[in-house]
Amino acid sequence: MVEDKKTIGLSDASKAIMDRVVELAGFRENMDAAKFAFALAVNRGAEPCQVEGAGTIWNVGSFDGTGEMKALIQNLFPATDMPYRALESLVNTGFALLDAELEANPSLDIEDLLKKETAPAS
Repeated sequence: MVEDKKTIGLSDASKAIMDRVVELAGFRENMDAAKFAFALAVNRGAEPCQVEGAGTIWNVGSFDGTGEMKALIQNLFPATDMPYRALESLVNTGFALLDAELEANPSLDIEDLLKKETAPAS
């Protein structure tokens, strides 16, 4: 039986994007960039999916010490029975979205992403 994650990981590609985003955007810690990536993925309507090749980065107790992220995911995606697997997926998706934004606009400020209009959910 598959259990929920005890660690949150990133693919090699997502790790490289995170390092770039941390440097460019001035996040104090890579976990802050990961939480931003998660928020961006949710904002853009991403759905949790399977992540292949995610290496261990953070323990769920460090990433979500209060359990608020888990509760948020359970509210946003009620069909998800493994919230930390969903969180890992959405963080990786968020970094892919950030990478696409930076490729399209190398001088992008992270704040610009917060101002971007999003399509209404269908």
